[in-house]
Amino acid sequence: MTTDGARHDGLRAAAVLAAAVAQVVGSPLGSALAGRSVGAVSDETGSLITPAGYAFSIWGVIFAGSLAWAVYQALPGQRGRTLHRRTGWPLAAAFAGNAAWEIAFPLVGVSVPLVPLVLLLCIVAATAVAWARLQDLPVEGLGRVLPAAVTGLLLGWVTVAAAVNAGQAGVALGAPASGTTAQVWAVVVLAVVALIASALVLAARDAAGPFALAVVWGLVAVAVAGPPAPVVVAALAAASAVAVTLVVRTVVHRDPVSLLVG
Repeated sequence: MTTDGARHDGLRAAAVLAAAVAQVVGSPLGSALAGRSVGAVSDETGSLITPAGYAFSIWGVIFAGSLAWAVYQALPGQRGRTLHRRTGWPLAAAFAGNAAWEIAFPLVGVSVPLVPLVLLLCIVAATAVAWARLQDLPVEGLGRVLPAAVTGLLLGWVTVAAAVNAGQAGVALGAPASGTTAQVWAVVVLAVVALIASALVLAARDAAGPFALAVVWGLVAVAVAGPPAPVVVAALAAASAVAVTLVVRTVVHRDPVSLLVG
C-alpha cells in the first residue's frame, strides 16, 4: 500500500469514528441547546404516522452497532479493506447527518421544520449509497456482518423516519393532525413506504434482513400508536407486505444467509 493510500485510509477511518461518536452525543447536546428534547418536539408536532415511543429504542441498537463497527474498521489491519473503503465515507456522512439532525430538530423542528427534514433525506441518501455498494461486494465472512447489519438497520429505520418527519413537518406548517384528510395522507404515505421498502428487498442481494426488520419495526409501531382504524390497518398491511416480500425473496435467493444477514 502506498503512503498516500494509507493516509487516506487513516483519514476515512478517523472520520467514521468521529461521526459515530458525534451521533451519540448529538441528542443530549441538541436538548441542552434547545432546552427541550427530541421527544418533546415530536410530541408537539405528532402526526397520524408518528410511531409509539418504544420504537425509537432502535436508535440504541444502531448507535451501539455503529460504534462497534467504527472501532473495528479503524484497526490498522482493517483500514485498507475494500468493504470499509467503499462504505466508510457514505456512512460517515450518514452518522454526521444524524448528529446534525439531533441538534437541529429540537432547535427548529417547530419553527423551521423543513431544515431537519432535508437533513434526514440527506441521511437516507448517504445510507442508501453505502447499502447499494454492499450489494456489489463479495461476501467475506463474519467481518462483513457488522457493517451490513448497521447499514441495513439504519437505512430501514431512516426510511420510515423520513416519512414520519415529513408528517411532522406538515403539522408544524399548519396541516391538520387529524381528520379525514390527514387519514388519507397517512394511508398514502404508509403505502409508499411499503412499496419502496419492498422494491429494495426484491432488488437486494445482501443485508435485506436488517433493512426489512427496521422497516417492519417502525410500521408496526405506527399501528401500536393507536387509532384511527384506517391508519392502523394501513400500517399493519404495509408491515406485512414488507415481511412477505422478504420471505419470498429469501426462498428464491441462492444464498439466503447472505441476503438475511449480510
